[in-house]
Amino acid sequence: MGLTIRADLAEAHERARTSLVSAGTWWSSGERRALATAAITAMWSSGGTEPVVGGGAPRVALEAAARLGAGTPHIGRAWYESVADEIGVLEYVELVGLVAVAAAVSSLRRTLGLPGPDLPAIDTPGLAEGDATRVPPPELADAAWNWVPVAAPADTRAAVVQALSAVPSAFDELWHLADAQYIPDAEMVDPRWTRGTLSRVEIELIATRVSHSRECHY
Repeated sequence: MGLTIRADLAEAHERARTSLVSAGTWWSSGERRALATAAITAMWSSGGTEPVVGGGAPRVALEAAARLGAGTPHIGRAWYESVADEIGVLEYVELVGLVAVAAAVSSLRRTLGLPGPDLPAIDTPGLAEGDATRVPPPELADAAWNWVPVAAPADTRAAVVQALSAVPSAFDELWHLADAQYIPDAEMVDPRWTRGTLSRVEIELIATRVSHSRECHY
């Protein structure tokens, strides 16, 4: 019997796969494809995090994508600030969102024994190819629980859901994937929510274990 993947999850993964090579707010389609490739390659490579330079992306951004994808060496505030000084704070926020999407899709497919994800070619019909849109950010604020600025007003307590809000397109792509792969945003307040498979408690147990292994302090 073949593996069956829920229709909404398959659709979310295909949208995510396409988004990785589509023009973003601060990175072009070619740059995003190169950055996603660097992150995915580093995730499963035992040979370090040195990326292949290409796609027009700056070397420092490719190296950052590889380091974020590999989860090593340790990522600290001084490293973040050095990268953001080179590529820009909002460019860094979009890069984190791109790597998070790439990691989620790649990890699930690998866990299920599926190939890929093979990223579409830049000239595939229907892709938003070309230059970054450079849409102005929303009003921003500093957040006590994030290194990066977030959309105002900043949450004064746990601000994990605001982490990518300074780049709305990155925020939307990650949460569209999370709705299918984790828990729909509207159901977060219901501790008894389930799709009829894992219970909410079981879902959170797995999420906590993954978060701990990836050094997510939230």
